[in-house]
Formats: sequence, structure tokens, C-alpha cells
Amino acid sequence: MFTRIKKVKNSRGELREYLLLVENHWDKGKVRQKTIANLGRLDIIKKTQMADVLMEKLAEYTRQSQLMDMAKTQADYSKEYGPVLVLRRLWESLGFDQFFAECLRRYKYRADLKESLFAMVVNRLLDPKSEHAIEKWLQDVYEQRWEGIRLQHLYRGLDFLERHWTDFERDFFLKVTDLFSQQLDLIMFDTTTIKYWGEGEEAEILQHGYSKDKRGDLKQLIIGVLMSKDGYPVAVELIPGNTPDVKSFLTTVTKLKVRYNIGRIIWVCDRGMVSKKNVDELKECNQEYIFGVRMRQFDKETRRELLNPKGMWEVKDNLYAKEVYKEGVGRYIVCYNPEEAEHKHYKRVAFKRHLNKKLATSSPKDWMIKNGYKKYVDFEGTLELNEKKLHEESQYDGYWVLLTNTTMETREVALRYKDLWQIEHGFRDLKSELETSPVFHYKERRIKAHVHVCFLALILKIALEKKIKTVDAKCSYGGILDALKRIKAVKLTSGKDEIIFRTEFPDKAYLAFKALNLAPPPRILVYNKSKNIVSRPEGV
Repeated sequence: MFTRIKKVKNSRGELREYLLLVENHWDKGKVRQKTIANLGRLDIIKKTQMADVLMEKLAEYTRQSQLMDMAKTQADYSKEYGPVLVLRRLWESLGFDQFFAECLRRYKYRADLKESLFAMVVNRLLDPKSEHAIEKWLQDVYEQRWEGIRLQHLYRGLDFLERHWTDFERDFFLKVTDLFSQQLDLIMFDTTTIKYWGEGEEAEILQHGYSKDKRGDLKQLIIGVLMSKDGYPVAVELIPGNTPDVKSFLTTVTKLKVRYNIGRIIWVCDRGMVSKKNVDELKECNQEYIFGVRMRQFDKETRRELLNPKGMWEVKDNLYAKEVYKEGVGRYIVCYNPEEAEHKHYKRVAFKRHLNKKLATSSPKDWMIKNGYKKYVDFEGTLELNEKKLHEESQYDGYWVLLTNTTMETREVALRYKDLWQIEHGFRDLKSELETSPVFHYKERRIKAHVHVCFLALILKIALEKKIKTVDAKCSYGGILDALKRIKAVKLTSGKDEIIFRTEFPDKAYLAFKALNLAPPPRILVYNKSKNIVSRPEGV
């Protein structure tokens, strides 16, 4: 489509020029022009500047005009929005919000203490930081209820939590246990140690003790966690860092049994806690246990017997088990997962490729320092990969061995592997969350509150994982959280008008909302027309 000037003589013989809008089209194999519109006499159009007016009107319908309008719009910020919505719904559904709101009402605290506490818990799950750094982090999260939170509010939130922790823990414990009976028939207990990087002279709970990380120069505290048989952390106990052995923990466990009216405790512990001394002490005190055992500690004959697939029977999909009794030691439950075995095989192939590449570019001197790869390398002559040693590792693929003195059936003990994994996984999360931001608090109440914030975060994480599995068993917690983080609240300003809108939902983000029965928020969160009208949907 284009313009064309058409010259015409009038009745008086005067030559007139007309501006036409025309287009080409095919007619019987020839290109012909078709007049779309006669815009009028060219001299009048120039005199009245009609063409300029017409172009301005037509520009409203062009992409160029839209781009020009967008260029006038200023993006003030893009803040994280999705995770806070989901975690708040979870926080409320677990009854935490109601409990702390009641504390505020009963003791007439400031209302911002509850939000300060919730903000710290959310931070542990999204981007763990110290309280000083959280104040800055809050500026990158869209939550209007957090706009006034400052560092002093975070410290007050810690004190508020510690003041009411005992009541909170008891309230939560009763919600997790059987509605008809407070007494649990099975609960699991495990411990981990946390290094301390500050001074903390006023904190008696911080002591020098045996350090698994070989950091005897640092004080530490020991954290014991009770977990229900379905994997929920229900209570946490802080123990002085110099507590020497299993017997000392029994006093703590006895207190917990009385406090929560627990009928039966089974110690479910990782492989690092298994030693002859610990096992003997638990037997002496009539304690039940399920221990993960290091398979490499066995002699060849025992290893051959345990890892022999003969006698294995299917407990459930991808889980086989058998029982082996060893005189003077106890009862072993050997478990095998073929899916896990295949996964280990592919990891070993990748590891072999990586090690060969490393050997090709290194010298014996590079291996003098402590290196976990050294056992797979031959140092006689030139550096070479010990294929035989690496292949020997394949015999453990998919297997794990549990040592137990319980009377539970083989099937039941085998199914506890998930609980064992859940506890170990939970402790790894708890420990990483605590040590990602080293504890520097000076006073003991703040140190305890810091651990309790991390414990609350662990509860939310496990609860969200379980909720997600109800709608999609294959979807991971990490994948959901990454999707939620991509939901942003964006503020745009054009002149005196402001608008805050949320970005589109990534596919997996909907699963979190579905799992929690939470309606997605509207696209427009706030619309401020010339600073006179403000609209914010209820509950968002």
C-alpha cells in the first residue's frame, strides 16, 4: 500500500492534484492499482497540515507508537513474590500463624514481631543469611507486611520466639501426634553438631568437644531432633557441645519421653555414629536402635554373605530385603534398590571419565596432599587409574545395610530406610542452613533462637515436600522452589500512574498452589491511577 498523486483538469481547464491511497493487486496475470481512498486535493492537504494529523492518528495503531509509549514507562523494581505466597499459606495451615498471633494478643506484644519471625524463617529456605544481611534481603522480596521491618525487629523476633518456644513446641507436637492418643508408638532420635564461629562467653551450651569436622579449635553445640515415623520433625533439643558419649544423651532422651509422653523411642542414626562402644551402651540401657552400617568395614567373608542376592525378596517396588543374623553382633537387614544401583553405575562412569582427565594433566606431586581420589590411583611409574579398585566399588551399588535390635519384622525395618534417609536428609538441610550463615550471636538465648528458626524452616520444607508429592510424585522440592522464585512482582511507572503486576506462572509453580489449595493471585496487584485510586486484592 502506498500513496500516489493523480492529476486531473477541471471544467475550466485548471490542473488539480489529488492525493490517493492505493495498493497493487493481481488481475489476470497483470499488476493493477486499486484506489483505497482519495485523501483530497494536495494543495489543501499541505495548507491545512491534514497529512500530519492523519499520520498522528494512524500512529496510534502502529507497533512503533506502542514502543514509544513503553519507552516512557519506568520499571522501578522486580521483586521475588511466588515463594512468600506459598510458604505463608503453609505457615498458616500448620497453625504457626495462629499460635504466635495468640501470643501477641495475650502478652500485648508489637504486631510486627510475628512478621519478623516469619521473614527470618522464609529467608532460611530461600537465601540463608545473618540477621544483618536479612534486612537488605527484605528489599528484594515483595511483601507489603514486611516493608517496615528493620534489624532491631529481627532481634526482637528472635527473643519473642525463644520466650515462647517451649509452649510452641508442645503445641506443635500434639498436632503431629495421633489425635486420639498423645502417646507415640514409634519415634526416631538423632543428633548432629554445629560449629560456632563467635565468642559467646555467656553461652554455657557452647563447649569444646569431639569435632567430626576436625575443628577442635571451635566451640560447638549438639542438636538432637525427634522425628515421627512419617518423617516429620516434632521436637528439637540443644545439648552442650562437650557431651561425651551415647550414655549422656540418654538423659536428654528420658526428659523428652516424659515431656511428650512418648511410649517408644527407636534411635535411627547415620553410619557415623555406629561403633562397638555406642552399640554396647545402647544395649546396656535397653535402648532400641536402627543403625546404617558402613559396608566396607566388614571382612570379605561377611561382605560376601551380606551382598549375596540369594534370599532377597521384594518388599515393594524397587526395594528388596533379607535378614542376616550374626552371632555376637546382632541382626542385619540388607536392602537393595535396583534403580539406585543403575544410578550409581552411571555416576561411576562419569567419575572414571573425570579422573582420567585429571590424571592426564597432573603429576605425582599434585597428589601429595590429602585427596579422596588417591585410592583409585597407582603411583608406581606413571600415574594410572586403578581400574580394579574402581570396579570393586560396584559391588555396593544399590545396597545398604541396617543393624537393629528391634523386634520389628524385616519388611517393616526395610521400609524404614526412607525414614532413615529422611532424617539424614533433614539433618543435612538443618546443618547446611545453620552453617551457611555462621552463628555469631553472643547470648545463649539468641543462639538457641537461631537454631529454632532453622528448625521451623526445616518443618516447612518437609511439609511442602510432602504436599507436593500428593499432586505429583515425580516433582522435586527444589524444582518447585525454583519455579516459584521466577514469579516476580514488577512495578511500572508512567507519568503519575503506577502499576504493580505479577509475572506469568512457570508450569511447575502451579503444583505448589494446587497442593496447598491456594488460588493464584490476580495479575494486577496494585493499580494507582494518578495517585488517587489504589486497588489491592483482598488477602494478597
